[in-house]
Amino acid sequence: MAYTSDLRLAQPRAAQAGFVGKLLAIKADLSARYAQYRVFRDTVNDLAILPDSVLADMGLNRSQIRSVAYQHAYGAQK
Repeated sequence: MAYTSDLRLAQPRAAQAGFVGKLLAIKADLSARYAQYRVFRDTVNDLAILPDSVLADMGLNRSQIRSVAYQHAYGAQK
């Protein structure tokens, strides 16, 4: 009668769980980065359609739109 052990099967499953865990972490990171990018693009688009007079009332000019949108989406610059 042959004797088998579950120890050989436990190692690949553990490695697979680690691999799947890493893939899930990468997916979550990419999703968060894409969400930040969408906030940036939406902010740029929203500010770009405003007339210069409204931007001036907000204390902005057109050259500042991207930097303001970046700060809004990603936080303060380092």
